[in-house]
Amino acid sequence: MNKSRALTSRSGFTLIELLVVIAIIGILIGLLLPAVQGVREAARRTSCANNLRQLGLAAMNYEGAFKKFPSGFTQDRILFNGSLRFQGHSVFYFMLPYLEQNNLSDTMNFKLPLANVSGTPNGGLAATPISIYLCPTDLLPNSSVPFPETGTPTQYYGGTSYRANGGSRPVFATSSTNDGMFMATGSAARKAPTAPAGRQVRMRDALDGSSNTFLFGEFYHNDLKFDTFASSPPNWTSGSTIKGWSRWYPAGGDAGLSNIMGGAFAPINYRIKWRFGEP
Repeated sequence: MNKSRALTSRSGFTLIELLVVIAIIGILIGLLLPAVQGVREAARRTSCANNLRQLGLAAMNYEGAFKKFPSGFTQDRILFNGSLRFQGHSVFYFMLPYLEQNNLSDTMNFKLPLANVSGTPNGGLAATPISIYLCPTDLLPNSSVPFPETGTPTQYYGGTSYRANGGSRPVFATSSTNDGMFMATGSAARKAPTAPAGRQVRMRDALDGSSNTFLFGEFYHNDLKFDTFASSPPNWTSGSTIKGWSRWYPAGGDAGLSNIMGGAFAPINYRIKWRFGEP
């Protein structure tokens, strides 16, 4: 038998061998992808935890400078465009200089919070997305969020994945218990009738100890049933889905409290149990 012909006839792969190799590669890819996705998710969670750590350090640095933590939300009635309007800054605004955001802080209007609201997506000020306020695993985009989301937006805000510790119940404004680490303060700050006046908390006021008291936590943005209320009368959500209620600088009104402060009156990861119109 001719050896060269025998060698020639054995070169290359048969169709069956090729299909087997492709199947093996497919199996390996199928096994590898979940592992890669798991590593990416772990990296995102690490980044999110680091954001929370940085927020905590910023609040502590603020406390070190002023001997008290920043207000959760300031509420004052200030003349704006010819009428008295609710206006206020948020805890996330007060922490900007301690998060290397001095330029943004210096650009914003301290006396007139409503002047910081942007009517365009790229208008800066309150519409500025700040990466440290956004968890990579969140549904919020790293861009300005329109308000309202249904219909024609009139305002744009930078989003936040986090909430400040507002105690037992920080919202609605007239139900505020004022027993958290961050409270609503100011000349027009409202509260529950039985609650003490809001104040800026000092370190010694954390009676459970600093190691047992959290300052910030993540906020859940996956509630499709809640979102059915966005475009339905009586328009309880002002035309925005749950993503729209996550602004680091609301600037005005009572509803701004729910954008920045969380409380113990709603369980962690609580979601609405019914769609709009369901009993």
